[in-house]
Order: sequence, then C-alpha cells, then structure tokens
Amino acid sequence: MVNRQLARIPGDHARYALEGVGTLRLEGVSRGRATAEAAGRHWYFARRGFWRQLQATDAAGVVVGAFERRLLGGGTVRWADREFALRRASVWRERYVLADGDRELARFDAKGWGLRPVTISIDPHPALEPGLVLYTAFVVHTLAGDATAGAVAATTAVTASSS
Repeated sequence: MVNRQLARIPGDHARYALEGVGTLRLEGVSRGRATAEAAGRHWYFARRGFWRQLQATDAAGVVVGAFERRLLGGGTVRWADREFALRRASVWRERYVLADGDRELARFDAKGWGLRPVTISIDPHPALEPGLVLYTAFVVHTLAGDATAGAVAATTAVTASSS
C-alpha cells in the first residue's frame, strides 16, 4: 500500500491536494460540496435529492458517481460503469476500506477539515482512477462529519433531558 494524505494547499483554506492524484476544493458554508480536478478532468461532488444521496457529476453535468449508504455504515460506491463496496473498517475511528469484491483497493482514515483531513493507503496494483479516489475521500469525510454531527446531537439530547 502507498500512503498519501489529502493536505491543505498553503494560502487556500478550501483547497486540498492529494499527491500524485489531484485536488479537491470544498464549497459551501458546511463544506457539503466540492469540485475535484485530476489529469485535466473536472468533477463536482454534492448531495442530491430527497435522500441527500452523494453524487459526482462530470464537467458536462453527467452523473459519473454515486454513493448509496447502508444503515450500519459504509455502502456502495458506483463510479463510471463499476461498483465498489465501501466498508467500515473500525468501530473506534472513521476508517473505511474501498473494495472490489474481496480485494481491498484503498483504506481511508477521516478527520475534520483541518490541515490533513483524510489519510489514504492505496494498493498501487491495479491503479485506481483519480476521480474515484478523490470522490471516495469526499464520501468518507462526509460520513465522518455526519457521524460527528449525530454524536453531538445525541449528547445534546441526553444532556437536555437529564437537566
């Protein structure tokens, strides 16, 4: 596995680079949208529809990626004409594995949108499409943010009810 970190680009608090892959620029107040660029291609990542499904569209607006969440964590990542499993790999941390069947292709560890929000370990064989890697990093970080928001809401509700 080759280790990479999505790292903030100095002087631009909303733009991150993943060495050897591409860049991700966060948008919106809640950072719930992003644009990505790699190898001369551009994508837009955002929540869509009633169920707030995470989708990726290309520069022409065509849906090229989608994430369908499972109730117990993780879900299915569709990219172009392929389908991958995104499995939760830790109970204690926001760690996920992108897999093709039984083969683990990459591991994603998420934190807050700080200097290094996502650490990625990628299996160099086979090479993963840069857009898929950036999209999965965005999905994993969104899942981590949703988990944090849920924990804060639960703690607030418990604290309020016991007062």
